[in-house]
Amino acid sequence: MTAVTFGFPAPGAFGPSHATIGTFDGVHRGHQALLKPLIGGAREARSASVLITFEPHPRCVLDPDHCPPNLTTLDEKTWLLDQLGLDHVVVIPFTPQIAALSAAAFMQRLFRGMEIRRMVIGENHRFGHGQRGDAAFLRRLGARHGFTVEVAPTVIRGREPISSSRIRRLVLLGQVRAAAQLLGRNYFIRSTVEHGAKRGRQLGFPTANLRITPNKLIPPNAIYASRVDIDGRTYGGATSIGFRPTFGGNTLTVEAFVLDFDADLYDRLITVWFVQRLRAEKRFASVPALQQQMARDVENARRILSHS
Repeated sequence: MTAVTFGFPAPGAFGPSHATIGTFDGVHRGHQALLKPLIGGAREARSASVLITFEPHPRCVLDPDHCPPNLTTLDEKTWLLDQLGLDHVVVIPFTPQIAALSAAAFMQRLFRGMEIRRMVIGENHRFGHGQRGDAAFLRRLGARHGFTVEVAPTVIRGREPISSSRIRRLVLLGQVRAAAQLLGRNYFIRSTVEHGAKRGRQLGFPTANLRITPNKLIPPNAIYASRVDIDGRTYGGATSIGFRPTFGGNTLTVEAFVLDFDADLYDRLITVWFVQRLRAEKRFASVPALQQQMARDVENARRILSHS
């Protein structure tokens, strides 16, 4: 299981290590093309695979007005990295003080806690004050400290690089199928189920209300065909994102109706995968009209999921 460490590792915390640095938001296909060789090479060398990341996203500190919402929360990111087989995630709390560190000073802090034998970085990755920590810098440093440096090429799809910002734009437009092509999986929210207003149950469609993590990117208000993972099993679902306009709601909710499932989900951790947008959120003139549409939504979700 991937171990998580907060702050620079303590002296001698890690032995021989193969490492990378970056935000890795979304752990998308481009990230995976870097991480899989990193992890595989570390195993062959009997070394630890280590990802050094930052929380919050550096841009949220350096340019708060343009703080990007997270494709993956830290817990979601760690969950995905664990599935890839990564050994360690080192989370550096990103502060103005960290931002002021030179690339050399940043690396010296890492050297105290790990024996870096190999670094793998993205083609355009830069770190340290003034963005001076590039591949050329690392190669010079590696020559003195005994580690090699590999640069993973940028992955192109649809004539454009795969990037977290490109995926965010697609999710924000509700284009979850297009986002899935770049992610290598459906976009998802993994969270615990909390108590809601029980409107769905009253309407004949009991839903699981997901707790929304601050700064998590939520797709636009709409109804989505979805899949729902519960305790290792996957079910079909129809998921509503919105404010319950028919009832005059003013709180954003993410509510998943799980097909062919009838059990208590409160306080349980579930994963909702967004497969396809079905329709926009809408205010209905009456509760029966809403119920009829919900029934159609469920049938449309079944149809789409049967072919996905």
